[in-house]
Amino acid sequence: MKDRDFLARVQELGALPSPREARRWATEVLRALAHLLPEAQVRRHFISQLPGALKARLLADPPRALLMERGAFVQHVAAALGVHAADGKRALRIVYRVLKEAVSPGQVAQFEAHIPKDIAAFLEKRA
Repeated sequence: MKDRDFLARVQELGALPSPREARRWATEVLRALAHLLPEAQVRRHFISQLPGALKARLLADPPRALLMERGAFVQHVAAALGVHAADGKRALRIVYRVLKEAVSPGQVAQFEAHIPKDIAAFLEKRA
């Protein structure tokens, strides 16, 4: 999936007012998802599967891994977006749904195998 298609889908599903807001949601949620991966090689592989500009942006970030349970993770995303936890949950589910459309099922399974099980179960719920 191309970068603009990914962002258009996030904007559509999130009923966001602009492509800029969709980019912000996608970037912050994908960055947070990458933070869940403790191994640098797995994190780089995850990021390398993302569409163009999103991939470049995240590869430029310094490596960072955070160990969190679901509640802390939702708060982490909400804080990055500057929203309440309910909107952070919504953003997570929407961007993850688009991510699942953009990458192969094998890539999704590999990602989910490396993150905490409670977060993986949370992400599986439909937006």
